[in-house]
Amino acid sequence: MILVAVLLFLVGLVLIIKGSDVFVDASLWVSETTGVSKVVIGATLVSFATTAPEFFVSTIAVIKGHNDLSIGNAVGSLSANLGIAFALLALFVPGLVKDRQFGIKGLIMVGSTAILMVLCLNGVVSIPEASVLAAIFAFSIFINIRYGKEGQDESSPRRAVPRREIIINVAKFVGGAAGLIIGSSILVDNGTIIAGYLGVPEAIIGLTFVAIGTSLPEAVTSVTAIIKKQSELSIGNVFGANIIDATLILATAGFITKGNLAVEAETVSLHIPVAIALMVVAALPTVLGKKLYRWQGAVMMGGYVIYLLFLAVQ
Repeated sequence: MILVAVLLFLVGLVLIIKGSDVFVDASLWVSETTGVSKVVIGATLVSFATTAPEFFVSTIAVIKGHNDLSIGNAVGSLSANLGIAFALLALFVPGLVKDRQFGIKGLIMVGSTAILMVLCLNGVVSIPEASVLAAIFAFSIFINIRYGKEGQDESSPRRAVPRREIIINVAKFVGGAAGLIIGSSILVDNGTIIAGYLGVPEAIIGLTFVAIGTSLPEAVTSVTAIIKKQSELSIGNVFGANIIDATLILATAGFITKGNLAVEAETVSLHIPVAIALMVVAALPTVLGKKLYRWQGAVMMGGYVIYLLFLAVQ
């Protein structure tokens, strides 16, 4: 039984990762064929697509009544994105960071997570609190579009698109979304089975296996950036992904539960503070020094490993 659950868990993870990849490709195609600025597409469709695994897993977990798994995945992904994806970048591609948006994104990332922690102090995410998180997400999208448009040439003409290409990419878009939804459902169902078998809380499964699994797109993006020596793109992706994890995902979960999304005390006292600490290490030196330092990667990866070991021995 447990072997079947583990295998299905991995199948769900593969569907999520592949579905996200196809969804991103289709989103970029929308930009190229409609004439809509890539900046606008990047700040909306693509930024969502890269965090779609976290969004779908947490949303479906809440719908199925597994609130702890939902919150664990969202909060755990904050730390996983930094302790794995960002740490790899800092370790292997240290150097200058010129994009001034990083300061703004870093501030929103840390600020939104700090606000999330304050909102969770009462042990529940209510409708008004979910609305605050949704407003922060909307503000971050506005900032992305506003600053992203600077210096962009949006005068390129639209190209004629063959019908076959339209059909293929619409199928990709729908298929990618379907893969995310089906994969998320399989992963949630079997993640809870594994948690029960191991005798550990669902929140721990969400904070570890599920969070790391759904953060793989960001990790893959980082590896690609390392190979191509294009760290700035991946830094922006990690910061943007964490903003979405801290705002949109938990706001959606709050709305679905009609303001009754219960939050464990340990989430506020341990898991969110760990994420904020990693964010400060990632953002502060990078913004102030206009540079990515190798020691940042070592500190974040080391801190994240210690955090995981602590969860394992609890």
